[in-house]
Amino acid sequence: MSLMQRVRNFLSHTPPSQEEDSGQDDVFKARYQAFRRLLSANNTALDIMTDLESAALGHRHFGMHFLRSRVTGATAKVFSIVENLLFLAPGKYLGLRDAMRSIQENIQKELSLRQTARRNDLILDLDRITARNIDDVGGKMANLGELRNALQVPVPDGFAITAQAYMTFMQHSGLWDEINCLVLGHPMASHFAAGAAQGPEPDEEPQTDQPIALLEMCAKIRGMILAAEIPPELESAILAAYDRLCEREGSNVRVALRSSALGEDSAGASFAGQHRSLLNLDRDSLVDGYKEIIASKYSAHAMTYRYMLGIRDDDVLMCVGCLGMVTSQAGGVAYTANPLNGVGAHVRITSAWGVAKGVVDGTATTDEFIVEKEPQPRIIGRKVPRKESSLVCSAAEGVCRVSVDPALCEQPTLSDPQILDLATMAVRIEKHYDIPQDIEWAYSPEGRLVLLQTRPLEVRQDQSASELLPGVTPLVHEGQTASAGTAHGVVHIVRKDVDILVLPDNAILVCVEAAPKWAAVLNRCQGVITEQGSVAGHLANVAREFKVPGLFGVPSATSILETGQEITLDADNCAIYAGLQETLLDRKPQRPNMMAGSPVFQTLQRLNRHIIPLNLLDPDGLDFTPANCKSLHDITRFCHEKSVQEMFSFGRDHNFSPRSSKQLKTIVPMQWWIINLEDGFVSDTGDKMIPLDKITSVPMLALWRGIVAYPWEGPPCIDCKGFMSVLFQSATNRNLEPAMASQFSEKNYFMISKHFCNLQSRFGYHFTSVEALAGPRSRENYIRFQFKGGAADHQRKVRRAKFVGEILDEFNFRTRVREDALFARLDDCDQEFIENHLEILGHILIHTRQLDMIMNKEDVVQFYKKRILNQLHAMMDAKSKA
Repeated sequence: MSLMQRVRNFLSHTPPSQEEDSGQDDVFKARYQAFRRLLSANNTALDIMTDLESAALGHRHFGMHFLRSRVTGATAKVFSIVENLLFLAPGKYLGLRDAMRSIQENIQKELSLRQTARRNDLILDLDRITARNIDDVGGKMANLGELRNALQVPVPDGFAITAQAYMTFMQHSGLWDEINCLVLGHPMASHFAAGAAQGPEPDEEPQTDQPIALLEMCAKIRGMILAAEIPPELESAILAAYDRLCEREGSNVRVALRSSALGEDSAGASFAGQHRSLLNLDRDSLVDGYKEIIASKYSAHAMTYRYMLGIRDDDVLMCVGCLGMVTSQAGGVAYTANPLNGVGAHVRITSAWGVAKGVVDGTATTDEFIVEKEPQPRIIGRKVPRKESSLVCSAAEGVCRVSVDPALCEQPTLSDPQILDLATMAVRIEKHYDIPQDIEWAYSPEGRLVLLQTRPLEVRQDQSASELLPGVTPLVHEGQTASAGTAHGVVHIVRKDVDILVLPDNAILVCVEAAPKWAAVLNRCQGVITEQGSVAGHLANVAREFKVPGLFGVPSATSILETGQEITLDADNCAIYAGLQETLLDRKPQRPNMMAGSPVFQTLQRLNRHIIPLNLLDPDGLDFTPANCKSLHDITRFCHEKSVQEMFSFGRDHNFSPRSSKQLKTIVPMQWWIINLEDGFVSDTGDKMIPLDKITSVPMLALWRGIVAYPWEGPPCIDCKGFMSVLFQSATNRNLEPAMASQFSEKNYFMISKHFCNLQSRFGYHFTSVEALAGPRSRENYIRFQFKGGAADHQRKVRRAKFVGEILDEFNFRTRVREDALFARLDDCDQEFIENHLEILGHILIHTRQLDMIMNKEDVVQFYKKRILNQLHAMMDAKSKA
């Protein structure tokens, strides 16, 4: 073709001929579907990772079911992401499968139960137990063995039925796998999760049915355990150990069976009152009693307590202590520090007539004594109310409530020497463990002190409490602070177990007894008020662990307060106010991360190392490769970036057939063809032309608003040198030959769906690609823009690319210029932001046409830059005012 003919073609802009390839359209549609599947899986995977990150920050409670379900979901979605990317790019990125396999193997290792080496003994006598045997006999029995054998402190004689015995029983009965399936398959109702606003997990049953489902499951499991047969060798070992105990005592002794589960009586997880204790049993009741203790592991409140503290069911092996009964004239609890403020200068003793059970379960009226530790133990405070009943061992079995001798009702349960001896012993134990202790004790009728258990005492930092509100009369001003802080909510009176099933949001629990079973719902309560109970009881202990303000010992609380009544509880000042008292709520305690340090939480932290970290940050970096994907997040990041690149480059590098597309009806003097990938049209009329009002594609319509916002005023005036540069390029560059099929052919194609748009456009001699996703999910949304080419010389084309980049920089695009090519992008923006920036791109597409011809004159360049920026800012200002 002659030089003059090329010039004529350049000036006339003759529409080019095209080699049609209708098959490419179907290929692109299939690729688009794979791309959408990838984005959907990516979005779900990132949601799951957000769940796991939130859990790691202590924003929610969870169990192993949560971990297993989330990890399985994330792994499945990332696998789908990888496979869809490999569909978009056959033969590329195959290293992703190796990276995925390696990460999966690491995750599976962390999910596997880590077994601790334990002794094979079914029974360990107490004289063989120390603190080192905690994994064999649990915390309670290990502490008793330590007191006896390391400190020579008087404790009841007895033996432990070990963790090995528990596993033997569960495996022999066939219950191990059956119960694990029931427990691990149960979602542990979001009904019991901290924070009522969290709502149920997406894969869990409706919240209203969950408490009932949990109670039904617990009842079923306990029935299975009680009906199971004890292995003959275990039954023989238990009875033989009992016989040895009787031989040492010189008579047939009554015994107490006490739970000593692994993890029980540890710092931060006291399990206070959550498992069963049986008192005053004979030989014939031992085996059935053992099964009752095992079954108590699956009470609703014990399971909920474990769930709230992140303790895996698999980790709680139920050991049982069998101890000779102590005939108790008085019993109770001694704290070696104040649990409400952490002050350790005093020993606080709570005591009742009879056995200590009435103190710890909150049913007894108690004496209280305060003993100063240094320099010598000295009684500095005492409270001795009237005590009309007590719990004592019955003549048959168990315990019973009896009336106190009238002569003793007003008398202190302990003499001053007994108080001082107990305080001295408590200080000695505290020094041995080097942390504050919660000690259960008993005095025999002969005045002999026996310690029944010791465990770490949960203490809180000192809270400076204000005085009573001036000018406001409280409804109640009495009781004792069981757990510090203030709370606002509605009264919910609980008298029986079914009352907890209808616990409202924002509840303040009000009950008669401070029963340990109410601990099952403490995480859902703003506060707790009881008529009976003391700071030393199990419920108070759990309230402090959960940082739920508690006021105990409030007479007639269930009569004074009404269900549904709005109140403010000031536990620090033993006051209850009507309505909301906002000035008090600055002392509302911050709920702790109860999961921290727990086995489930530690498992989460180990799992998250293979899921959450993002090591691949720079998509242009040399390390942005499949081999460097060390986490599931790395894989999602890599695949998302590469999938956008693959879609963008495919649309840019392939031609599409007009036969499978429709021409847009428009007054804009250019031809626009549209390929509907999915739901980009309101309806398909079957016509070859489609009007703009039949287009539903959000990003295409946004681009179009920018294209038509200001009429194009035509090419700029060019000097002779600029014209000759363009003429020379047109005459010598075969890619600019309009009659040839080339990358600069004059064609404009939109490929659209409702939230997706890919535009391939040739404006004159300039090649432009825009791809965008603009939908309701911000993390999926993006814009990719490429601008290249021109008909001027290389220097002018380079300057023009920089010119466009400088404009985009003004509007927060990330831009990169290489020679005469400009690349720009936006990611993770909301739909409105994406639409606004597509309008900016639409305007630039039209109004930077043929500007390469004047790029050698800086004053003219700045004139056009200022005019375009003014128009763009006017467009954005108009939108902000609309």
